[in-house]
Amino acid sequence: MKRPAVITIRATQSAGDEEETTELVTEGNFGWQGERAFLTYQETVATGFEGDTTTLRIEGEERATLLRFGDSRTRLIVEPGRRHYCQYDTGSGVLELEIVGREIQNRLTAEGGEVVLIYHIDCNHALLAVNRVQISVRLRDQSFLPQ
Repeated sequence: MKRPAVITIRATQSAGDEEETTELVTEGNFGWQGERAFLTYQETVATGFEGDTTTLRIEGEERATLLRFGDSRTRLIVEPGRRHYCQYDTGSGVLELEIVGREIQNRLTAEGGEVVLIYHIDCNHALLAVNRVQISVRLRDQSFLPQ
């Protein structure tokens, strides 16, 4: 069952000596299908993918799959210790990237929680960036309760 939720995504990307952090707070849906947690939200102008829908499927600490549908289609898989190839549609063109999973920290329950994804982005086996994405989920009816 999908439930309305407030989703906070804090992404830090490190490339060489530079580090950039962005944060998005949005409303979406959260639910479970068997052992898999699902988050779905609409992209906004702030992300550069306005009108697209993003779904994140989390399978324990073994695998996370991001699927973006709309004008900019993307399928990104994070699996610790594995390399996956990804076509990342920027809206202006498609990049062929390699996603090397390092770690998934999953503290999601039926009531929300947090998941952290850590992965490298490579191109032709050369490191482009290290990403750390922290996603917090609070059910909408609990959004304004003190923590």
